[in-house]
Amino acid sequence: MPEEKETKARRTSKKKEELSIEDSFKRLEEITALLEKPDTKLKDAMALYTEGVKMADQLKESLEGVEKEIKILSAED
Repeated sequence: MPEEKETKARRTSKKKEELSIEDSFKRLEEITALLEKPDTKLKDAMALYTEGVKMADQLKESLEGVEKEIKILSAED
């Protein structure tokens, strides 16, 4: 059974990595909206916050990669 959990966790992690930049921004907006709700439980808020921070870090990396590609393409002209 532990192997099944690891596999499921890897799939979930992989899905998050495969989100487009636009979808990642949408998810961050959803997380923000949920965190702003006064009825969000503390445990849920902490999980959402953690997810949001990780997603923001991934977005930063993705955007930095896009920026590098743009600079390379611009230099080729």
